[in-house]
Amino acid sequence: MYYYIVNPAAGASKIDKIQDRLKSRLTDLGIMGEFVKSTGPEDVAKLTRMAIEKGYKTIVAVGGDGTINEVMNELIDEPKVVLGIIPTGTTNDLADSLGIHGWFSATGILASRKIEEVHLGKIGERHFVTSATIGFDAEFSKDKRLLHGNALDKLRFWLRLFSKSASFKPLNVKLRFDNNYEVEAEVFSVIVSNANFFPVKHIKKSTRNDQLDTVIITKIPGYKMFRYGQASDGSVIELPKISVFHSQEVAIETKKPREVAIDGQVITETPTNISLSEKKIRVIVSRKRKF
Repeated sequence: MYYYIVNPAAGASKIDKIQDRLKSRLTDLGIMGEFVKSTGPEDVAKLTRMAIEKGYKTIVAVGGDGTINEVMNELIDEPKVVLGIIPTGTTNDLADSLGIHGWFSATGILASRKIEEVHLGKIGERHFVTSATIGFDAEFSKDKRLLHGNALDKLRFWLRLFSKSASFKPLNVKLRFDNNYEVEAEVFSVIVSNANFFPVKHIKKSTRNDQLDTVIITKIPGYKMFRYGQASDGSVIELPKISVFHSQEVAIETKKPREVAIDGQVITETPTNISLSEKKIRVIVSRKRKF
C-alpha cells in the first residue's frame, strides 16, 4: 500500500483542483493508499517518519521540489523504502530530471514501478539528488515558478530572465577540489552536478559514479539567454566559456555570502562544502529516464 504525503500549498494549491481526479486515477491503477496533508514547515519530515514507523514501503511526495527533497532526506537511512513522486509544485525540476512530467503521467510511472538506486550529494546534513548551484542559477531559482503559470506569468519570467541576466554582476568565487587544487574565477554560475545528472550537453562527463562534476560558467551572451531559459530540465546547451572539474568534494567561497540552492531550492549560503554522500535512495522513475 502506498502512503501519499501532500503539500496542499504547492503549486498555488493545485492539489485542490485535481484531488478527486488524482484519487480516481490512483484507484483505477490499483495503487490507492493513505493520504495525509502537511500543515506547515517541517511537517513533511514528521509525516515521513510516521509512515516509516507504520511500515510503509512506498512513500509518495505530492508537491514541488521542496516537498520531494524533504521526504527524500528522511529516507536516506531506509534502504527498504522507495520514494515515489507526483509533481504538483510551481517548480518541478527534480521530478523533470527523473523523467516525471505532470501529475497524470506520474501516476502511470508509479504503477509501472521502475525503481532505480540514486546516488546523493550532500551539503552539511542536507542531501540532494540533482545539483547544487551558486550564482545566477541559485538567485534566479525562485523566479522559475513563473514559467509554470499562465501566459502573463511566463511573460514576466522571460522579462525577469533578460533583465536579471543583463544586470547580474559576475561573482568572484574560489573553489577548492578534494583539498588538492584551487580555482579562482569571475563566474556567472557554478553548478555542482551529482553523478547521472550532468547538465552540460555535448561535453563529456566523468564516467565515475563516485565523483561530482563541477561546471563553471563564466558568461552567457545575451542572445543565448533564451535557449538557457528554455532548458527547463536544468541542462546547459552549447554555451561558451565552460570549464568542468571532477572531484569527490568541493569547497566554495565568495567574498560576500551568496545563496546556494539544491534541487532547485535555496537552503544555505556560501561559504559551503559540497561532497558526494555515501548514502543512496531508491526512487520510482520513468522508464524513459536512463541512468
